[in-house]
Amino acid sequence: MRNVAIRGVLLSAALVLGACGSKTACFALSDEDAAAKVAGEYAKLPASQKGDARQMQFSATRVVGVGRNSSTKGDGKGLIQVWFMQDDHTVTVATLTEDCQLQFRPGLDPAAVKQAAIPVHAPNF
Repeated sequence: MRNVAIRGVLLSAALVLGACGSKTACFALSDEDAAAKVAGEYAKLPASQKGDARQMQFSATRVVGVGRNSSTKGDGKGLIQVWFMQDDHTVTVATLTEDCQLQFRPGLDPAAVKQAAIPVHAPNF
């Protein structure tokens, strides 16, 4: 179990991506577009960076919640969190910043969705 936690931390640190050119390209994405952006960017990764397939599955049908912080466009603080249910009954949160930096945190207990610091709502697709 410890190895899984260590891999999750290493994976979340290793999967920070710069996906867009604009500093605000991902600021106002809809829930559906944010989920598609996460899935698309993850699909582009080489297999060596994708981690455990049971904890890293991304599609609109797996989204169990979306959270947004309150910020002003261009302040560099905007982010969207998309929460995905996985085959192993854990949750992976993908955090997408307004400048399209992407980070994954796999292996979370499903209760984490309700305990998130940023309020999470059901996806609006």
